[in-house]
Amino acid sequence: MTPTWDGMLLIDKPAGPTSHDVVSLVRRATGQSRIGHTGTLDPPATGLLILVLGAATRLATYLPSAPKRYEGSFRLGVSTLSDDLAEPVAARHEGALPDETAVRGEAAKLVGRSWQSPPSISARQVSGRRLYRAARRGVPLSAPPREIEVERFDVTPTSETGLWTFESSVSSGTYVRALVRDLGAALGCGAAVASLRRTGIGGLEVADAVPAGRVEQLVDAVTPIDHLPLSIPSISVDARATEGFRHGRIYDFDLQDGAVAVRDGEGALLGIGEVAGGRLRPRVVLVAGGDAAVITSGRSSS
Repeated sequence: MTPTWDGMLLIDKPAGPTSHDVVSLVRRATGQSRIGHTGTLDPPATGLLILVLGAATRLATYLPSAPKRYEGSFRLGVSTLSDDLAEPVAARHEGALPDETAVRGEAAKLVGRSWQSPPSISARQVSGRRLYRAARRGVPLSAPPREIEVERFDVTPTSETGLWTFESSVSSGTYVRALVRDLGAALGCGAAVASLRRTGIGGLEVADAVPAGRVEQLVDAVTPIDHLPLSIPSISVDARATEGFRHGRIYDFDLQDGAVAVRDGEGALLGIGEVAGGRLRPRVVLVAGGDAAVITSGRSSS
């Protein structure tokens, strides 16, 4: 029986390949051309990469995106263009490095809400241009900062002078490289990420992911669409509303405004609806054959 490649796949990305490289590998292994991811990892980084396959690509927005949890290490006393050690050291601190009390104190100050500028080498766009491409050409761009939230940033010294380990939990859109860079700036000595591993996103854990090279395990590792861990509430509708939802009809529903996962009486996912002013409008409808359609308008039910 040919497997149905529609759903979510958790991959444990190794260091080296890009996130797009991993997507290409899974495309070749599964024969499914429609594959996306819910957030990239830099080539040197390892850990959890969430892939969506087939019709599930329409549902990526509704999967968990935060908090994102990381562990890794950083080196004090150096600065690089990329804010990690994948790039050559651009500046080196002369003199003694800050002591443990100072490092822990400044790290604690970074917990909470703040505004963060992305690394010079990142995929962020300014006027349609990728920052990393401009930086590689010697004309770095300045991107406006974004508001982020750091829930946790615990740092621990190692036996090697200047090398620290860390664990962090951050909002979606936060650059851990920039978090470490800002710590180094606050300390006045510079800092750059030495290693980085994403251990979880929301309730999803890297411990449940398949190593990228174990393609023989992919079939059993795909989470079917009906069992996706969506980050929005679910509602169940009767047989009449099930048919109407599939045809784009709008129904009266006494629900709080926002997106909801709409399921039939058996728990099968019909798609995503948007509730506004007591009306449920289909937004993404899963149709026969494992496909998905985006509904931009609907018909009122009679």
